[in-house]
Amino acid sequence: MGPAGSGKTTFINHAVGSPDAGRGSTSFTKEVRPVRCPHPHGVRSFILVDTPGCNPSMTDFHVLGEIALWLAGIYEKNKLNGMLYFHPISDHVIRERTSRNYNVFKELYGKDNCKNVIFVTTMWDDVWEEVGSEREQDLQSDFWRAMIGLGSPTHRFEGTTESAWKIVNSLFDSRTAERRPLQIQRELVDAYLPLHQTAAGGARGATINRLSFLSSVPKQ
Repeated sequence: MGPAGSGKTTFINHAVGSPDAGRGSTSFTKEVRPVRCPHPHGVRSFILVDTPGCNPSMTDFHVLGEIALWLAGIYEKNKLNGMLYFHPISDHVIRERTSRNYNVFKELYGKDNCKNVIFVTTMWDDVWEEVGSEREQDLQSDFWRAMIGLGSPTHRFEGTTESAWKIVNSLFDSRTAERRPLQIQRELVDAYLPLHQTAAGGARGATINRLSFLSSVPKQ
């Protein structure tokens, strides 16, 4: 997850060995897109899930609805091994859009799952090392401080297939916590809450009720 343009799709393209796919395109991901990725060492396959971010054709409300609907749909079948949250280190300030996206993400995932969240900084080629390192330290000591304190590590995506798989593999090291349902899955499916009454929905404000198609998740 992460804001539109933060490098989520680029990361997946490198992981599957197609780094030039979509190069130069200005289009944004508009739906949740699972991608099967064979491990480069032949260990097993993984499914990486690309998600939309707020963009000119999708509001924050629409984006949250798409992601929440997909997560509710897989709840009984699969648990996520972890989640990567992307942030472009080329951003010199924390924009309002970025702050909103992060606040929703925290409530969607839940503090009990922080050890299975990795913060991934991208676009290091666009900044001087000293500048990027200073911004990275600011993120770690301020913006991401709370979740890092609860066990979320940070990694740099260096724009290579090797770097992408190093990050994916880190989801399975000894620090990874037990796989648990996300907070929004428990709220939507177990508690039968409408989206606007979930913690993530509340973080986006009352106008989320425009997503009426998510107001009731069918009981299992």
